[in-house]
Amino acid sequence: MLKSILFYYTAELNAYKNIALEYTFFKACPSDALIVYLWSNDNTVVIGKNQNVFNEVNLNTLYAQGGRVARRLTGGGAVYHDKQNLNFTFIVNDADYDVKKQLSVIAHSLQKWGLNAEVSGRNDMTIDGKKFSGNAFLHEEKFSMHHGTILIDTDVARMASV
Repeated sequence: MLKSILFYYTAELNAYKNIALEYTFFKACPSDALIVYLWSNDNTVVIGKNQNVFNEVNLNTLYAQGGRVARRLTGGGAVYHDKQNLNFTFIVNDADYDVKKQLSVIAHSLQKWGLNAEVSGRNDMTIDGKKFSGNAFLHEEKFSMHHGTILIDTDVARMASV
C-alpha cells in the first residue's frame, strides 16, 4: 500500500544525466512510495534498448545540428526530445503499478488545460486524433517503471529531419 508520492523535477537538459537519474530513482524507490519524475532533454534522439541507431536516426543531420543520441533501458521507438518536450516517469512497486491509472493522470492533467487527451493504440496518447505521447515500460525485481513523452511545442521540422 502506498504511503507517499515522491515528486521530482529537474531543469537539467542532458539526456545522459536524466536517464541515469531516472534509473537511480528506479533502483532506490521505497516499496511504499510512488515516484513521479518530470524532466526534459535538449536536441536528443532517445532510442529503445533493442533499436539499431543506424536504422532509426539520421546521425549526420543530428550531429550537424549539435544533437545527441541516448539509449534508454526500455523498449519502444526512437523519440526526439527538445526543450519543448516534457518527459514523465512513474516508478512504483508491482502491487501498486497501474498503467491505465498513470495514463489517466496525464490525460486528466491535460484536460484541465482544455485539451481532449485520450489513450489510444498500444502505448500512445492523442489529442484530436494526433499522437503527442508515446510510452515505454521497465519491470525488474518487484518494481515497475512507466515513462513517456509529451510533445508541447517541439520543433517538428527538426524532429522529422533527424
